[in-house]
Amino acid sequence: MSKNDLLRLYFRVSIPVFATMLCMGCMRSTTLSVLQPAQMKIPEHIAKVAVIDRSKPSNGWLNTLEGLFSGEAIGQDRRSRQEAVAGLNDALTRTPRFTVVSTGIELEGSQAGVNLPPALEWSRIEQICGDYSADAVAAIESFDSDNSISTRRNDDRKKDKNGNYYTVTTYDARQRTGVRIGWRLYDPKTRTILDEYVTDDYLERTASGKTEQASKSNLPSQVSVTRDVAFNVGIEYGSRIAPVYVNINRQYYGKAKGFESQMEKAARFAQGQDWDRAADLWKTIVERSGENHKAAGRAAYNMAVAAEVKGNLDIALDWAQKAWNDYGNKKARNYINILKQRQNDAARIEYQMPGKRV
Repeated sequence: MSKNDLLRLYFRVSIPVFATMLCMGCMRSTTLSVLQPAQMKIPEHIAKVAVIDRSKPSNGWLNTLEGLFSGEAIGQDRRSRQEAVAGLNDALTRTPRFTVVSTGIELEGSQAGVNLPPALEWSRIEQICGDYSADAVAAIESFDSDNSISTRRNDDRKKDKNGNYYTVTTYDARQRTGVRIGWRLYDPKTRTILDEYVTDDYLERTASGKTEQASKSNLPSQVSVTRDVAFNVGIEYGSRIAPVYVNINRQYYGKAKGFESQMEKAARFAQGQDWDRAADLWKTIVERSGENHKAAGRAAYNMAVAAEVKGNLDIALDWAQKAWNDYGNKKARNYINILKQRQNDAARIEYQMPGKRV
């Protein structure tokens, strides 16, 4: 390849990257809290859910023996089960659908902690609901964790300043931590198991070192990683059975050629959460932009963000479509799909929570 060809290739690759970096520099961001729909609808008579841990292995000595052979710390699974309950509670405290109470109840479940045990007797479920004034019981029915570590040797051939070759050996360690949890959701009023679900999640961590043992030592604690996975799985299950509030980020433009001072002022209003005054300026830019379609597209895009922040999804979609259809703003094209999905989510939430204001 000639020198000219290399230069052409360089500019072909670097100029779009540079332009993207410049665009990122003109963007600001804001965070808004949105209600995410659940994966299922819970009967309307359920207003309070009691959480219990029913995954304590009945063969405790066998589980301890397995942990010794697998390298797991004694009591690791119990602490991780508690983290799963904490994760579930964390999710359910962010739902307007119902309230949650953590009972602290621990019951024996499956023999080795892997398979789901037979369902609890309805008399026991009714007792728990009576004790805690609850309408349903969410239970961890089984819990099992697994940790494995593998290492790989790397030999890199290098040259010193005298031209002599030498080999540098390093080791890469990979840790895989898996958590498998079984759940049930009991409805004593109808004596129905509303949900029976098994989650199987894992995290992988890597570390390097000059020796095999050093690479393993640089890995995070198996106990802490297992607890992190269990907590996240608890959150995931809470999101399955209840709509929960989550934080999302939205970017908006802080600059536009030809309207520098107006865009900067509007961005300051937005940063101060004064979206009405920011929107007034952006709307004025759209109206006065003339042939400056780039500035109009950015201002229209920002109008869509302001409308979404205010909870007006229909208006937000109108502005996003205007930004793309009328002015060719490329970010608006993807934003249109995001807003349509949010409208679908809103319809699902209305179905899951009829008549409730959120």
